[in-house]
Amino acid sequence: MNNSYEFGNQFTQFIMSNIPNAKLVSSGREICCNCFYCEQNRTSDHGHMYIKIPQSKEEAAVFHCFKCLTSGVITSSKLTEWGIYNPEIGTEIDKQVKAAVKANKFKGFSSIHYPIYNYVFNISLANIKLQYIKDRIGVSLSIEECLKQKIILNLKDILEYRYNNITQLTRHPNIVQALNDNFVGFLSLDNNFVNLRRICPEGLLYKGIDKRYINYNIHGKMDNTEKMYVMPISIDLTIPKRIQIHIAEGPFDILSIKYNLRRNEEGIFAAVTGTSYLGFIIHLIINYEIFFFDLHIYPDNDKHGSDEVMRSIKDFIKPYGASLYIHRNNSIGEKDFGVTPDRINEIVYNFN
Repeated sequence: MNNSYEFGNQFTQFIMSNIPNAKLVSSGREICCNCFYCEQNRTSDHGHMYIKIPQSKEEAAVFHCFKCLTSGVITSSKLTEWGIYNPEIGTEIDKQVKAAVKANKFKGFSSIHYPIYNYVFNISLANIKLQYIKDRIGVSLSIEECLKQKIILNLKDILEYRYNNITQLTRHPNIVQALNDNFVGFLSLDNNFVNLRRICPEGLLYKGIDKRYINYNIHGKMDNTEKMYVMPISIDLTIPKRIQIHIAEGPFDILSIKYNLRRNEEGIFAAVTGTSYLGFIIHLIINYEIFFFDLHIYPDNDKHGSDEVMRSIKDFIKPYGASLYIHRNNSIGEKDFGVTPDRINEIVYNFN
């Protein structure tokens, strides 16, 4: 280590001794390690997450995973979420963040959940998106229901709605127009990102956005650890009743699950959108104090939904007395639940 900043060395030693397979890179200015969001349970020595080591009192420690693209600021609560909290390090790292923000050397950091008022101006375009949703999962949603469930039918409508107080775009206006016309979106948990799904055929758009899914950063926020889509719900944590948590990979999976399979059931319905299932559960426990729950996972039929991954989740939630239920779509040729009801053959088993 060649960092002359004393806390930088202390921080480096702490990270290196607490995260398996952590390595110093970039001439000692960064640490490469396994990602807590997409590689939570892996022991591979080939990490994808890079942590920038503070070089002065006005620098915050930040991280970025080059695989799942999760980025953020390391704070005391983030260390707790990662399971490596240390009171002394946590206190000092929070001071670093405050000093960096005060010195205006660190833009894009905020723990604020900005209020975003969902609204539709262009009804004809919105109807095209509604038809896409119906074709995709066999459910006829109204515009009102979409507004309620944080489904962004037209991106520009929320960006231009005066009550959202959005003064500038974070992408070129032509890109925003293309996203508006050719994607349907889902507002993130912290109201800072819109996870957009392309509804037009591949090959018609600029190659930079010609993807199945793309995120639009509304406020230019760097920390995207709450980019997941969670249907709005009000929970009274003082009531001694187990919360049913339903988790799937993508927004259309969780929409189909909610409206086709669990329409009359209460609980948290969330799409992790690239975050690991376990990472999302830890986030709910640490940041939202949800301790009394049962967990329902609707994994895709791929390696991320393997029994090995589910077993590690079961072991983690065991101290909470939570039951783990695995739901799989056993219909021939289907890989997930984001389809019409006739293409779903749900198999459920208690993974305990």
